[in-house]
Amino acid sequence: MQALTDIQLVKRTLQRRGDASLAFAKLYGRYQGKIAAYIGAKVLYNPSLVDDVLQDTFMTAWHKLEQLKDHDKFFPWVVTIARNTAMDVLREKKRVDDISYLLNQEEPETEEDIDLGETEKMLANLEPLDREIVVMKAVLECSFEEISSQLGLALSASKMRYYRALDRLKSEITL
Repeated sequence: MQALTDIQLVKRTLQRRGDASLAFAKLYGRYQGKIAAYIGAKVLYNPSLVDDVLQDTFMTAWHKLEQLKDHDKFFPWVVTIARNTAMDVLREKKRVDDISYLLNQEEPETEEDIDLGETEKMLANLEPLDREIVVMKAVLECSFEEISSQLGLALSASKMRYYRALDRLKSEITL
């Protein structure tokens, strides 16, 4: 089952018999790393939340796979589920009044309180929408058309925000 396309794996999963769970496991293995990286950018690098959102994302995909109309669009569909699930987590965080976490503005007590690489620190300094665009383009390898569609932005706005965010990241590197 190694060389099967997304379309073939989705069709096998939809049969819900035989190797359906194995087919879905292949889809999970194919995309879980990219989805986790995307979620990491959306939920501000909290590893336990990333794991929770990743699990919820693929559980939702498993249960709602029948709703996927175009079987070759599995990855963009799962990205949409991940984005919505991450936003739900952020809304819940807001409801429990953890505003400093949501806005990522409060500095930690000590350097040991967080363990972010330099790249993550620089990404965390971007506006949330810009960070999402950069992650979608650089990590998920989405086209600008896909980014625009997913985020409801004009194509030119997606490109402009991406390149401006890259300029800000480059300026941080040279500082």
